[in-house]
Amino acid sequence: MRKKIENIFAIAHHHNHDCLVLSAFGCGAFRNPPTHVAKIFKSVIKQYAGFFEHIYFAIIDDHNTGLDFNPNGNYR
Repeated sequence: MRKKIENIFAIAHHHNHDCLVLSAFGCGAFRNPPTHVAKIFKSVIKQYAGFFEHIYFAIIDDHNTGLDFNPNGNYR
């Protein structure tokens, strides 16, 4: 999971993007624990500090929210 997230950042940087719009990567249908994924993203964001002007997370509340694993739901 970490390598995939690092690749997103590396490819965006390689192509000179200054903004990222990310999803709840792996937390929906694949049911990865949101807190675990968030910790990985936080670490990678620190690793790429200063490389991107803006980083956004576009997260929707849908049938893949996975309330069994995330009883608090998505951020609102």
